[in-house]
Amino acid sequence: MPDSDVRTGIDVPAEEVLTLAEAAAYLRVPEEAVAELVDRQDIPAQRIGGEWRFLKRALVDWLCFGPHLYREFKRYPPPWMFDHPMWEEFLMLLEKRLLGRLPPPAEPSAKPGSKEAVLKHFGVWRDDAQAESELAEIYKGRGEE
Repeated sequence: MPDSDVRTGIDVPAEEVLTLAEAAAYLRVPEEAVAELVDRQDIPAQRIGGEWRFLKRALVDWLCFGPHLYREFKRYPPPWMFDHPMWEEFLMLLEKRLLGRLPPPAEPSAKPGSKEAVLKHFGVWRDDAQAESELAEIYKGRGEE
């Protein structure tokens, strides 16, 4: 099977910046189509020195999630921002801290009906002060005394 040139947003370097012509070639559309998308603010781009620049990774995310994500959430961090190693380290520390605060897991319960389950519950009424009176009431209800 031949190697594919298709790459996900996760493995595209964040530093890869494209010109309008390169973005159009990458998207395989005419430059005019990309310029129109930029004018409608449907595609992530920045104007630098009078020329448009595109992060390749942002284009990949735009292709994956569509123009609505970019338009609706452009004030929020882009999805690939959380791929930074700092975030991974932060989330690992947070996970450790949260898991450290949880109580230790309870002993696994025995399977219902198993020998362990029966032995666990055998004698559960032994120290119950009301067990005798409740048992007598049950027998009385059945007509057994």
